[in-house]
Amino acid sequence: MSRLSHAEHLEQLRISLDHLNEIGAGDLDHAVPTCPGWQLRDLLGHLGRVHRMALAVITTGAMNPASPKDMEPVPGNDDEVRRYFSSSSAALLHDLGTTDPASPCWTFLGTDNVVGFWSRRMANEHAVHLYDAQRALSAEPLPVMSSSSACDAIDEYVLMANARVLPKRPDFALGGTIHLHATDDAGGEWMLSSAPGRLNVETGHGKGDAAIRGTAADLLLGLWGRFSLTDDSRYERFGDPSVVRALTDLGGN
Repeated sequence: MSRLSHAEHLEQLRISLDHLNEIGAGDLDHAVPTCPGWQLRDLLGHLGRVHRMALAVITTGAMNPASPKDMEPVPGNDDEVRRYFSSSSAALLHDLGTTDPASPCWTFLGTDNVVGFWSRRMANEHAVHLYDAQRALSAEPLPVMSSSSACDAIDEYVLMANARVLPKRPDFALGGTIHLHATDDAGGEWMLSSAPGRLNVETGHGKGDAAIRGTAADLLLGLWGRFSLTDDSRYERFGDPSVVRALTDLGGN
């Protein structure tokens, strides 16, 4: 269950898309340090392709993903990359805003197969990639989301790990429990543990074998591999460092 409404996710997505379109109007040669090997054109192209994957099921109600060969490929010319991204940005906001979030469609969770999944997924994906784009231009990016949005995105991170990463890693183990504590949100506490092929989570206060404290947005970006949970000074760490390393090993997914 999401902490935010469909409308709140759409507003978060709109803000990120506006910033990304503004950044994309500039020089696309900038390297994206948080996405090694990418320049801004690659980031915009990736997101434009993600848009098309979502659009293929949002309005049609398809219960299977679109075939990659049926999607418009990412162009090579920078002006065309900008068009590719901006046109699908507008279509994504329009279609998500005019489609009932309870309408059924394919998702990659295997559950929650409704349009509302995509408003949440797109809001969170674009917030993280907005951070990436800002890092390409500045050492001090603007905050990418509110603490409540970041807490919701941490909830979703666990769902994503269980749906996309851990089925391929049945031997993954944290080796203990770990408590995440968002210092800027009263509802931002999670206790994580692992079982074969699964990350278990309980919300609320608790004492784990390890603990990490930081702002909700910093915790989110750390889980997605943008900061180091093991040694970045923006976090306070307590307890068994091997459990923190194990969570870091799960990585951005």
